[in-house]
Amino acid sequence: MEINRLSLFLGRPHRHGSDIQLHSPTIAQIAEVGETTYYVYLTLASFDKEKILLRLFQLPGEDYARLDDVADYEVLTGHPAIRGHLCTALSFFAREAVDFDPVKRSFTVRDRPLATADNYSKVAALIATLCGVEQPSAAPKLKNARARELFDKLARLRETRGKTAGDTLELKDLLSILCAMNGNGIDVFNVAELTIYQVYEHFERLKLKESHNRVLPVWANGHLREHDKLPEWISRTKL
Repeated sequence: MEINRLSLFLGRPHRHGSDIQLHSPTIAQIAEVGETTYYVYLTLASFDKEKILLRLFQLPGEDYARLDDVADYEVLTGHPAIRGHLCTALSFFAREAVDFDPVKRSFTVRDRPLATADNYSKVAALIATLCGVEQPSAAPKLKNARARELFDKLARLRETRGKTAGDTLELKDLLSILCAMNGNGIDVFNVAELTIYQVYEHFERLKLKESHNRVLPVWANGHLREHDKLPEWISRTKL
């Protein structure tokens, strides 16, 4: 599913299929349901059985181990309560009712397929992008369970230690910083109209420009080391 970065930058929805739209929620919409609930919806929309069963539902590790070799979609759609939570989460991003068709085993909008066993991972990646979540690189093919266990441990270690200063800021802090920056037209009276994608994209650009502005006087006075370069802010963002 190709993402139209320009449309997301302008706050427009992504068209999924012929007539289903998926949206990056606005700050006002996130505030309305509650920030915690929003992150729960985002986790559910990931279709990641580990995050959903272990983190959200606190399933004991020994019980989860029995499901380790079963496909995420099969596990998550096999329980009526979890299916209901998934429908609620997907409805938030579709901005209309999402139902589950038990015969076709698909999530539908007005009887049209949204997520199925064949495309659910792509739908999850799409929603993550709409919400400004950077996608991880593909995991390598591992020869055995021991190699996979070590890989997962290293991934979790990188996740906890590899965060930048911007990642540790709460959403409210990001919004406050955007409002405090001069010349961008964002203030406390209109920041709620931004989508979450716009917030993260704008903040990423702001960090690039701020880094450039801080180093510029050092560079201009010839105090950078020989191999140091002036940070460039006129560049492609990750989002």
